[in-house]
Amino acid sequence: MSYKDTKSSSQPLPLARRAYLGVYAYTDPRGQVIPTRIRWEDGQEWEIDRVLDIRPGVARKAGGAGLRYLLRIAGQEREIFLVDGRWFAEVFPQGLVL
Repeated sequence: MSYKDTKSSSQPLPLARRAYLGVYAYTDPRGQVIPTRIRWEDGQEWEIDRVLDIRPGVARKAGGAGLRYLLRIAGQEREIFLVDGRWFAEVFPQGLVL
């Protein structure tokens, strides 16, 4: 008789969770979606100073593939993702330093 651990998985657990965002955006004449402001889970809002890069990308820590937006918000670079029509940021548990 062999023992099988039913709790283990072949895929590792994500290091971060998805924090879904409200995003104010406009669509330019070429059809590109440009975010201008984000609304965090707790209702706080931040203006996006600048969109630095938009490209296909993978949320490596929380999982998911779609568009990765590299933004400057309050002088800091941040990534947000657009996957299946929903916006999110990767949020790390307290105490986890990467």
